[in-house]
Amino acid sequence: MDIQLLALDLDGTSLQADHQSFTPRLHQALADAHAQGVIIVPTTGRQQVLLPPPIHTGAAWENLCILCNGGEIRRIATGELLRGHYVPPQTAAAVVKLAGQYDLPVELSAQGHMYLTQESWDKELPYREFIGYHLDVVLGQNGVVVEDLAQTAHTPGLNIDKIHLPHIPDEVYPSLTAQLDTLPLNYFPSGLRTMEIAPSASAKGNALLEVCELLGVDPAHTMAMGDSGNDVSMLQAAGFSVAMGNAQPHIQALADAVTLPYDQDGAAIAIERYILHK
Repeated sequence: MDIQLLALDLDGTSLQADHQSFTPRLHQALADAHAQGVIIVPTTGRQQVLLPPPIHTGAAWENLCILCNGGEIRRIATGELLRGHYVPPQTAAAVVKLAGQYDLPVELSAQGHMYLTQESWDKELPYREFIGYHLDVVLGQNGVVVEDLAQTAHTPGLNIDKIHLPHIPDEVYPSLTAQLDTLPLNYFPSGLRTMEIAPSASAKGNALLEVCELLGVDPAHTMAMGDSGNDVSMLQAAGFSVAMGNAQPHIQALADAVTLPYDQDGAAIAIERYILHK
């Protein structure tokens, strides 16, 4: 199996439970894969400012990354934007209105910030058990409270890379998605009862193909690893796909292989087995 590029999801795949670290074994596997000529592309829903420390070590493999679930492709070291897809203001305002109809918290992600009203922030607090990291780190570091989120969506020059619905009750999901289907956008679960909404051209799979175009790599010679709904398009676009042992059964079923969970060095083991052939 000639793998030339690895698209590596972060949270739930390569990062440990602290959302901030790789295991030593994974650091070594990435270094060995790079030494073998494999291009490593971290692929995440995070913004550039929220990339974790293991992506900024100065390692030889650090080059490009896919951010915002495929909304952006940037250089890791400089932050230079190579490709960007953004939610049109009118579409973002429509999603904000729709969230209001269902009394859901909603956030707009743009240029390193998460914009939300105080009412939305307060609505998220009861779900700390499920979104504690998001509340403490993402909003804690980058949350910006605004009076009118729909009006904020129309701010000139504000590039909205994604819209975040942090908690959707199960009973609301079917009717909500039916209405989202009428809008020009992509949406996918990114956690338990959590949804991320992106421009119609954005998905990790599309971004993987864009990276292949930029670097001159045949997509047939790519490998992707992921664990959740926002990884599905990437797993489908790659020449070879690996689902984590902690992924839901339907995600494991669509992958070419399944490795151990993230907290059992599953990512490192997959790299060793399918790229390094150990």
